[in-house]
Amino acid sequence: MQNTYLAKRARLENYFNEVSSDAWDKLTSNEPVSFVRQLVREGREKMQTAIMEKLPHDLKGMRILDAGCGTGVLSRMLDERGAEVVGVDISDKLIDVAKNRSAANKNIEYFAGDMKEQSFGNFDYIIAMDSLIHYSPEDTLSSIVEFSKRANNSVIFTVIPSTFFLRTKLRLGKCFPRSERSPEIVPIELANLHQLENIKTNTSLKKIARIKRFFYVSEAWEFAHK
Repeated sequence: MQNTYLAKRARLENYFNEVSSDAWDKLTSNEPVSFVRQLVREGREKMQTAIMEKLPHDLKGMRILDAGCGTGVLSRMLDERGAEVVGVDISDKLIDVAKNRSAANKNIEYFAGDMKEQSFGNFDYIIAMDSLIHYSPEDTLSSIVEFSKRANNSVIFTVIPSTFFLRTKLRLGKCFPRSERSPEIVPIELANLHQLENIKTNTSLKKIARIKRFFYVSEAWEFAHK
């Protein structure tokens, strides 16, 4: 399982550094984008709001990992509430953008590397927004369990829910070249998610929100200690 995670991580690192860093830079800015990308932007903004609403309003004294932080949008939102934030992303180019945009945010440390690196230590909360959606269900579940061992309160993460429409769309997409498109997303079944409570006892799993904005369909969940 670790080998499949590492292989996918290597492909994602290449994609986000060599193909899409400029596109993500623009998508997470205030610059005009295409109609489709605007819908994706709006979906991500709604998801960020839903995640922030789940957290305490006052985060002073709390340490939070933004796992797969990209250009640091969520990291800055956490910093504004007083949290000490560690933002980690696989793309050093996106980390450079995050650092440039966060010059005024004094409580964020950014690192390029593996979001599961244990040397970053423990946290009050670990947030993985849209950073597990390219991995297999097995790798996704194992990553969440690993995170939960280092999260004092909970792990908040997003997944792509498995629906008939999405499965059909993905099957059709395999008939076309993918060289200039984003890496394949992997939907996950509800039954897969509920395995988490069997894998790790004394935990609870609750859905926070489902955001649907045309091409952007995502669910946020919280895996918490009881």
